[in-house]
Amino acid sequence: MNLIRKVNRKDMEDVKLGIIEKLKAIYDQLKPAERKIARYIINYPDDVIHHSISELSELAKVGEATISRISRKLGYKGFQALKIELAKELSSISFEETKTNSVISEVIESLNKLSKIINENEINQIAKKVVESNKIFFFGVGSSGVVAEYGALLFTRGGFFANYYNDPHMQVISAAGMDNQTVVFGISSSGNIRDTVKSMKVAKDSKAFTVAITGGYESKITEVVDKTIYIPPAGLERGMPKISPIVSQISILHMIFEEVLSLKKEAIEIIKKANTTLKTKKYLSKNEKI
Repeated sequence: MNLIRKVNRKDMEDVKLGIIEKLKAIYDQLKPAERKIARYIINYPDDVIHHSISELSELAKVGEATISRISRKLGYKGFQALKIELAKELSSISFEETKTNSVISEVIESLNKLSKIINENEINQIAKKVVESNKIFFFGVGSSGVVAEYGALLFTRGGFFANYYNDPHMQVISAAGMDNQTVVFGISSSGNIRDTVKSMKVAKDSKAFTVAITGGYESKITEVVDKTIYIPPAGLERGMPKISPIVSQISILHMIFEEVLSLKKEAIEIIKKANTTLKTKKYLSKNEKI
């Protein structure tokens, strides 16, 4: 039976539902395997457009036939046609008005969830590895690359040799030369960004201690690292980055950094020295000329 007809095909066409909306409309009528792929597309549309049908089959843990079937039920000849249409939808987002309080609520809700799932023992273990290391690297692309850059800045202020790479080529080159005195953080909201996953695997193969900070439970990045710190899943982005995973990832880095400071007292002195040095770069009086 064609399930789109069951939820009234004509009504769906009249309101011109997008792929995500169509999936939500027929979700309750889908078989268990079809629901798995539907959930994956709904939660990670930005990732789906970059995967082949075989890659998506492995990630969503469903057969390729199931993906093809759900594509046809949505009105497409196959997965490739669905993927092309999904890419078009994501690139032509109509940015709806976002109220300031809704953004704040999103962040507060995410941090409340984070406080419930954080494992302080794991934070402590990672901090010890950082203290024992000679170098710290942060890998991430897109909005996760911004978090990676912030992580490098944060730990550099504490006197550590820290660097970040948001270019996949540079990630792999640096990872190939690492050793067991190196700590690498892989930042990825979904945990299934191919470039970040591959770079982290190279780092681990080079004997570096690898840590993933992700909202992707059982995602690919969790399979190639030594430790995983989970953040609340970001859910549907529709092409526009959500602020909640960024805030959660930065919060995790601060938790680790504060634990590092408690283990390495001299780092506090380095921060004080840096703050003193930076005073010369600030205007300290209203009367100073520009």
